[in-house]
Order: sequence, then structure tokens, then C-alpha cells
Amino acid sequence: TAYDDPAEMSARIAAAAQTTGIGLTLLPVLYRRGSLDNRPVSGGQVRFGCTRDRYEALMASAEKAMFQLDADCNLGVAPHSLRAVSAQDLSWVQDLRPGLPVHIHIAEQTAEIADVEAAYGARPVEWLLDTIAVDARWCLVHATHMTAVEVAGLAASGSVAGLCPVTECNLGDGIFAGAEFLNQGGRIGIGSDSNVRICLAEELRTLEYSQRLRDQRRVVLTQDGLSVGRTLFSAACRGGAQATNRGTGQIATGQLADLVTLDSAAIHTSGLSGDTLLDGWIFAGDDSLVRDVFSAGRHLVSEGVHKNRAAIIGGFRRTLEKLRAEL
Repeated sequence: TAYDDPAEMSARIAAAAQTTGIGLTLLPVLYRRGSLDNRPVSGGQVRFGCTRDRYEALMASAEKAMFQLDADCNLGVAPHSLRAVSAQDLSWVQDLRPGLPVHIHIAEQTAEIADVEAAYGARPVEWLLDTIAVDARWCLVHATHMTAVEVAGLAASGSVAGLCPVTECNLGDGIFAGAEFLNQGGRIGIGSDSNVRICLAEELRTLEYSQRLRDQRRVVLTQDGLSVGRTLFSAACRGGAQATNRGTGQIATGQLADLVTLDSAAIHTSGLSGDTLLDGWIFAGDDSLVRDVFSAGRHLVSEGVHKNRAAIIGGFRRTLEKLRAEL
């Protein structure tokens, strides 16, 4: 059944952002139909299915939940996928929050490609670019399976490809056209879809290694003579900032102080500096090398420990125990 409060999840996410201090960009999901043939939502879809009126109510409640957060937080929209929303819904929902992020799952698996081609006579990314004015507001999550024409079109649109390399590996989705996309000026952000493993270093490492396996060569994702680690990290920072409408992505005057420090004394990074430090972290280490985290200047992690770590872990364990007991 659907939640009594359509913004239940949004309120919980906002509360979690307040506890952690993260710079949240909240993206309530619009799920209007059960599939491309316009069948109604059913089964497990019912709990998050939305009419337009219900989604507008969700957005209004989500906006109220955001009031408690710092000014660097944002509220955008997320039409789930082409199977979950129609062309009319896409046009409608992107206008609800003018100038703010629009995220959509697209072209993740080959079965989706075949279904969209059968319904619309075009591939998912091709159809979206031809039907909607996709621009820098948009983030196309996954975009795994694209033709050369789609790669060029997505890069030219100025939107971001939201990659989830560990998830895409875990689910056997496929390999993103990383070199082709970046070489045409494409922008990438890095995230997680399934949350099977949360580790930025591993996401970046998996992205590069997937390209090497596909192309059977070494050192694929590098630009302007920079190391792979620097290329990947900088691209992820810039693209992530754009996809979340966050004034950050680089250390510069007027930008938010979203910063991390790495443990240069760790065995994986000992004696390294500059870009080689990034390479050591991404290809030999993991996120345990992160010593400090600042979000918009808020010092949240010090010496590798979040300031609210004990309370957060305690609450998480209690919630898991409760859920497992109810299964």
C-alpha cells in the first residue's frame, strides 16, 4: 500500500542529512505507470506510485522538510525512467522546479533498450534527446548502452551521465562508453544505485578497470596529460557538483568548501604527493584513507571519524534489528 504521507521518505532523508551534515540535493521520484504500455502500477510499485496531484503534494511536503537544513541544500525532481513516466509527464515534471536538477534512470540494461525501441521506435537516450530539451540540469543515471550517435548527443547536451560502476558491475549491466564520452567533452558524476558497496575510490577504480577490460589496453581514462586518478577525481567533482546544483567541484573563491583530506602516511600513499597521491588512493587504497571531510565548511569527519558516528551507528543497528525481526 502507499504511505499515508507521500513525503515520508523525503522527511526521513532530510532528517538524516541534518544529523550527518551532508549537503543534500533531494530528488523525490515520480513513478506514474507500471510500464511503457501505460498499465497502472501494481504489486510492489503501488507504495511509491504517484498521480500528478499526489506528486505535487509530495514536493510541497518535501520542501517543508528541507527548511530545517542548511542553505546549501537543494530540491530537484526525478522522473524514475521512461517505463515509469510518459513524454507528457517528463515535460510536466521538469517544469515543477525550474533551473534545478532533473535525474532519470536510462539505458541501464539491454532488455530496457529493446522494450523502449518496441514502444517508441527509438533507443532510450536517442528518444529522450529527440523528445525533451535535455540540458545542463539533467543527469542521466547509468546511460550504459549507447550508440556512437547517442554518446555524441549526450555529450553535446551539456547534461551529466550519472555513473554507478560498482552497481553496474554487481548487476551485470554493462560497461559505459567512458573514453568516447569524456573525449567529446562529456560530463560524469559518480554515485551508487544498489548501495551494495559504498566506496568512492572503488567506484572510480571500477570505472577505469571496466574500460581496460573492454578495450584490452591500459591507462584509458586520462586527459590533458593528467594521471588517471586526477582525471577521474576532477571529472567526478565537476560533474557531481553540476548534477546536484551545488556551487562546488573545485577549490576556488566563491565555491563551497567541500573538501577531503587523505592520510598521506598510510602504507598505500606513503611518500606520494600531488596526483600520485590520488592514484595511490584510488587504485591501491579505499575510503578508510579519508581523514577529514568538510561539507560547505562544516567539519564533519576528523581523523577518519564522523562527529556523530556513535549515535548514527547505534541507530542504524537498532533499525536493522527491528526490520529483521519483522521479516
